[in-house]
Amino acid sequence: MDSEQALWLVAWAYVLANTGRVASYLPQIVAIWRCRDGARSISLLTWSYWAVSHLTAVLYAGLVLEDGKLLAVSTGNLVCCATVVALVVLRRRDAGRATAGPALAASAASPR
Repeated sequence: MDSEQALWLVAWAYVLANTGRVASYLPQIVAIWRCRDGARSISLLTWSYWAVSHLTAVLYAGLVLEDGKLLAVSTGNLVCCATVVALVVLRRRDAGRATAGPALAASAASPR
């Protein structure tokens, strides 16, 4: 195998592995969507950092390398990470409202 064939194989291995990785976000997204405690077990810092990392990969693939395959894979990873971040933020906001609701109602009903 010459170096050109090896590079071709590595490039396609990257595309295939990372296409699978994009699909692997789905169970995490479903788990967050179903979560009712504000998705507290999900690290918002980690997922946000990964989203920023994928944003830099999108920019690098599109602007520096002009590589369509890398751009597509990086965009998929960015969209999935951003979806996880957005869902965690929404779930935490909703959980905060749910826990604040009864406390606010109780304090409003108590005599002062």
